[in-house]
Amino acid sequence: MRKHVLLALASVLIAAFCCQSVPAQLPGGLKIPKLSKPKPTPTPAETTAQPAPSSETRTAAQPSSSAAPPQATAGDTTLVKTRIGFWPETLTSYKGEYNNVWSWIPTVTFVPQGPGLPSGGQYYVEVTQPNGAPWVKLKCVGNADGTGYDCGNSNDLEKEGTLATGVFPFAIKMRNPLEGTDKTLFTGRAKVEKVLSSGNIPPTSKQFVYYTNQDWNLPIGYVFIGNNDNLYVRFWIRGETPGVEAHLFYRGAEVGRFESNGYQYGASRCSPDIEYRPTRDAGAGAPQGAKWARMDCPFQTITTKPNPNNSEWHVISANPGEYEVKVLRNKRLARVLKFSIGSDGQIVDNGIASGNGMAGDNFIFVPVLVVGDLDGVWDRNAWKTDAFYGHALKGFTWPPQ
Repeated sequence: MRKHVLLALASVLIAAFCCQSVPAQLPGGLKIPKLSKPKPTPTPAETTAQPAPSSETRTAAQPSSSAAPPQATAGDTTLVKTRIGFWPETLTSYKGEYNNVWSWIPTVTFVPQGPGLPSGGQYYVEVTQPNGAPWVKLKCVGNADGTGYDCGNSNDLEKEGTLATGVFPFAIKMRNPLEGTDKTLFTGRAKVEKVLSSGNIPPTSKQFVYYTNQDWNLPIGYVFIGNNDNLYVRFWIRGETPGVEAHLFYRGAEVGRFESNGYQYGASRCSPDIEYRPTRDAGAGAPQGAKWARMDCPFQTITTKPNPNNSEWHVISANPGEYEVKVLRNKRLARVLKFSIGSDGQIVDNGIASGNGMAGDNFIFVPVLVVGDLDGVWDRNAWKTDAFYGHALKGFTWPPQ
């Protein structure tokens, strides 16, 4: 009996020893690895949460582009074409060497709409040289205010800087390794120019500041009703932005303008909502400092609904017909644009925004008459080919008649 007990104990000890020293095996020799405590994995910057839509994308517009396949289809993420930007970052080096030669690398910004990034998805941008040769890929991260994405990093691309100028093609893409997809969301082209920073004398004769020519924006204006039921207009200027104000006229008379307690109300104080400025001082040789800005002008006394507490406000839904906006810049007439209100109380749709896949809530494009010389000498034909980085507006004509 004692012999059997000792044998049983020996068997238990041998089994325990074997289980600790030899991992379990599956058919074919596959081993089950030991489980370790999982480590937290940081979320990649490229998978930043989808930003809230801007005032230009309150409805599900369907921007389309002529980008090469594969393309995003209906229901996929698309981009707000009016919020795509391409701008050079001027580097005080060339190929990583600091020898008084300045170069540049591209930066791209955009705002998506729709479902946004799927699980595992990443935005990136490919930029090619004017001759079509591959150049750089830009990583995209959510911007600080959560409204869109910024692409490009000088720390990563410093040695890729170029001295070339001209028309640079680029493509904004979204890859998803989990789905095995790589979609092109937008293709465009940007016209990059340069100007000497401080005169053509050594050692600064190779210190150029680079910028994208944005003259195509100047003829294009925007009119829409905001979420607060007030009227908004937007247009572009070249140069500095202070001293810009818009006035609304109906049947030859200014409306929404009144005085109360010694104060005047009604004119819209405009401020930039998009700005393009050189990353280094462009000097006096650059046209208007190589600066462009889209001015946002809210008319706080122009509304679509009567307000019993503000009888002086102008109700456009009750006053159909043609309206005219006149813009003063430093007390000089600088812009004129027109739109109409229909008998239904809504802004009359001229079909340009919807016809180009950029429709929004009563959002329309209108031609803007550029008055005076405050913008300097600018390319008045750029809108025909360069608008929205190579996506000219179908049905748009300029100058306004």
